[in-house]
Amino acid sequence: MKKIISSLVFLLLVVVVAAFAAKLSCALKCRMLPAHHDTHDWIHTQLGLTPQQKATLDILERPYHEKRSGFEQGLAQANKELAEAIRSDGRDSDRVHAAIGKIHSNMGELQMLTISHVFEMKEVLSPEQYQKLLNFTADALLNIDSPHGGE
Repeated sequence: MKKIISSLVFLLLVVVVAAFAAKLSCALKCRMLPAHHDTHDWIHTQLGLTPQQKATLDILERPYHEKRSGFEQGLAQANKELAEAIRSDGRDSDRVHAAIGKIHSNMGELQMLTISHVFEMKEVLSPEQYQKLLNFTADALLNIDSPHGGE
């Protein structure tokens, strides 16, 4: 009986971790930085970019978006592996732990990439624009419930 309860508690923990991972992924994807076109345009509008700044940022953003896409695909694959492990194993297993490790790794890499991109943008932005960008980023990390990170 203790083993069943312990397995159920672990399964519940896995579900909570997966839900948290999904919420964090959404925060990164939907709020933190230029993840989808509308948010990207909104941030650029809010920062009041000049045409030259837009052109320079377009160059910086190409490799960022390519790398980001790779981590997002890795995260989706790891989530799929976790779901399959939960369904087939039905208990705490090495496969469950490995999938969770992959999720954490991809999420961590994605967040490091995104934060590095924010800091990289400093060279292109004025001090005022950069401070606004830092505020948008911090608000997104705090998960402020406005459509665009607290503004």
